[in-house]
Amino acid sequence: MPTLRPIASEPIAIRQALEDGWRGFKRSAAALIGFTLVLGGANLLSWLVYRQSGGLLSQGWPQSSGLPLVQSVGALIVYLITGLWLLAGLIQGAEQSLEGGQAQLGNLLRPDARAMARLAWSGLVLLLVLALVVQSGEISSWLLTLVLPRLTSLPLWAARVVVVYLLVDQVLLLPIVVVGRQSGLAAFRSGRRVTDPHWLQALGLLVVVALILLAGFLLLVALAAALPLALCTLTAAYRQLFALPMAAAAAEPP
Repeated sequence: MPTLRPIASEPIAIRQALEDGWRGFKRSAAALIGFTLVLGGANLLSWLVYRQSGGLLSQGWPQSSGLPLVQSVGALIVYLITGLWLLAGLIQGAEQSLEGGQAQLGNLLRPDARAMARLAWSGLVLLLVLALVVQSGEISSWLLTLVLPRLTSLPLWAARVVVVYLLVDQVLLLPIVVVGRQSGLAAFRSGRRVTDPHWLQALGLLVVVALILLAGFLLLVALAAALPLALCTLTAAYRQLFALPMAAAAAEPP
C-alpha cells in the first residue's frame, strides 16, 4: 500500500489545529460525548470484569480453572473491541464534523470493522517496532557488560530516546489509519514521512493533546469531553498535512 502524500510542507500549526478541533467538537459535542460515554463505559466495565476474574495469568502462570479463564478471555476481547470501536468512531465523527457536517450518535454506534482492523494491525506494528528497539537496547547493554561495564546504561538510555522519538513521529497515526485508510507499515511510514522534518512541532502537538487528556482525567467527569476534543484536534492537524483519500486519488495523473 502506498503512503499518503502530504499536501503541505509546512509544519503543523498547533494553534490552528486546536481552534479547528474545538469548532469541530462543538458542532457535534452531544453525539461525540454520548458515544464516548456508551463505548467508554463498556470499555471500562469489561476491564473491571477482566481484573476481577484474575486476568489470564495467576502468579505468572496461565489460569488453571475453566470459568475464570473463560471470563477473563471474554472480558479482554470485549475490552479490545470496544477500545478500537471507540477510537475509530470518534475519529470518523471528528472528520465528519470538521467537514462541516454533524456527527450522529446512531451512525457512530455502527462499528466500522475495517477501520477497527486497520487500527489493531497498525497498533500491533507500532508495538512490535518499539519492542524491537527496547530489546536491541537490552541486548547491547548485556554485550557491553562483557567489555565496558561502566557503559552498560548507555544502550538502555539510547533505546528510550528512540522510543520517544518514534512515539512523537506517530502522533497522527489514528487519523492516518481511520481517515487515510492506511494500515501497518504504510501507516507507520506515512506518519514518519510528514512529521520527521517537523519533529518539534509534532512534539508540541502531542503535549497539547496530553494536557487535554490530563485535564479530563483530573476533572474525571470531563473525560468524556476531553477524549473527543483531543481526537478532533489530532484530526484537524491531519487535515493540515495530508491529502484526503478522494482528493489524493483525484490528484493522481492519468
